[in-house]
Amino acid sequence: MGKKKKTIIEVDESELLGQKEAKKTIRVLAFCLSGENYCIDIKDAREVVRFTSVAKVPNMPEFIVGVINFHGEIISLIDIRYFFGLVEPRGKEDVRIIVTDIKGSLMGILVDRVKGLIDIEEALIQPPLATIKGRLAEYTRGQIQLDREILMLLDLGKILGCEEMNALE
Repeated sequence: MGKKKKTIIEVDESELLGQKEAKKTIRVLAFCLSGENYCIDIKDAREVVRFTSVAKVPNMPEFIVGVINFHGEIISLIDIRYFFGLVEPRGKEDVRIIVTDIKGSLMGILVDRVKGLIDIEEALIQPPLATIKGRLAEYTRGQIQLDREILMLLDLGKILGCEEMNALE
């Protein structure tokens, strides 16, 4: 009888698992505030609308710009620059309102300019730089290095759930 040949193949199982698993991505909405690039998870955004007339509300904190009519519903409009200490004035032509839906509560966030939607691999989200201090560090989920720019991924849940916001309820 003839001898049977045995072939042994060594495979790195971690490589196979990596090939089988699709790379996890998140879609973010990128925007500018005071010349800096930020983004939020698109799951937190409901709609982007042009800047519209704002009704001022007396005795509100300085981060509350006022209220707007959003499809028949009155929602608060906030300027998150307050939380990051950004004070640079913005031009009015590109200003947009990102209507957010956090825990079933609608709120508008004022931004200088919306850059668009970007699909990001979760593996590309890095911890915030150690040089980021104060509230920006507290409200940042991470940073994303793109070709020529860095996006700060904000945690809208934390921003809208902060002490100042909770005091409004």
